[in-house]
Amino acid sequence: MSLLQRHAVPVFDHPPEPHDASPHAGEERCPWCDQEIPHEKFSAIRDRIAEKERAQHAEMTARLKEDFAREKAALAAQMQEQFKAAAEAQMAARLQAAEAEITARLKAADEARLAAETALAQQREALQQEKTAAVQAEQLKAYEERQKLQQKLELLQKQIENKTAQEIGEGPEADLFEVLRGAFEGDRIRRVAKGLQGADVIHEVVRNGQVCGKIVYDSKSRNAWKNEFVSKLRADQLAERAEHAILSCNKLPQGAQQIHVQEGVIIAHPQRVLVLAQILRRHVIETHELRVGNEQRDEKTAELYAFITSDRCKQLFEQITLQTQRMLELEAAEERAHRVTWERRGKLIRSVQKVHNDLCFEIERVIGTGEAETPNDDA
Repeated sequence: MSLLQRHAVPVFDHPPEPHDASPHAGEERCPWCDQEIPHEKFSAIRDRIAEKERAQHAEMTARLKEDFAREKAALAAQMQEQFKAAAEAQMAARLQAAEAEITARLKAADEARLAAETALAQQREALQQEKTAAVQAEQLKAYEERQKLQQKLELLQKQIENKTAQEIGEGPEADLFEVLRGAFEGDRIRRVAKGLQGADVIHEVVRNGQVCGKIVYDSKSRNAWKNEFVSKLRADQLAERAEHAILSCNKLPQGAQQIHVQEGVIIAHPQRVLVLAQILRRHVIETHELRVGNEQRDEKTAELYAFITSDRCKQLFEQITLQTQRMLELEAAEERAHRVTWERRGKLIRSVQKVHNDLCFEIERVIGTGEAETPNDDA
């Protein structure tokens, strides 16, 4: 039922039409009770009824407006609640869809990451396998090369072992003799022939035409050290009455380094022999010129030998070796530079010769004094 239907009241805009005219003229009938009333009263009654109806109508209108406003507000609230619920449901659906999409993307990203990690692990494993295979191949190659070198070394060692001691020692002995003779041209240096008793080289130190003393040398090139080398050279020193004895050997006693003194014999690496010879030669000259006694000479010799085997002397020898190596390197560099210069000079000389030959050819061709020979570019 609508709002108007719930509050319906009889409303008359004007009184009902009068019945047929009654015998009482000037009278009206009441519309409710159908009684005759005078016309004047009827007009007043009708006015009161109309006024009452208007008041009821106004009251009803106000009530209707109030009910309408209330129902409108309730309907608006209901619609707002429904709209809010629909919006919340729509938002929840959107959030759910977004969460589902994010979850799907995260899952896809995780799967892609796992796939990438798996591929990377496989690549690393493949690279590691390749690296291991390459290292093993290099190790095998190095092992094979070492085996070849070892075989060559063993072959050379067998060849050396098959040589006689005389064949082995002949080369170093000759080299030592040539080195000493080139370094001390004023001294008397001689080799002892093979098969004769004595040291390999006898060095007589000469000063102002006088022999100041002797130094004897033995040169050994062996695979192992033997103490009999020292005993033999010591006996040769005593036989020659030499002031000093130097044993040049590439194999020194165990624990010895570069220079060592044993039984009064100086044992040295071949690289140290020449410097030692210079030191001992000076010692021989000084003791001869000072005319010191045997006892004082022995003391000076002991002091000299102690210095020769000291760390300070070792350092000095190392410096000499280093500086010598540097000089050799400098000399090699200079030789290379000179070789380049010589090659350029040779090219220039050949170019000048070619131009000269061309000039002579042209002159001979012009003056016609003889048969001009075609110049040779290789001239």
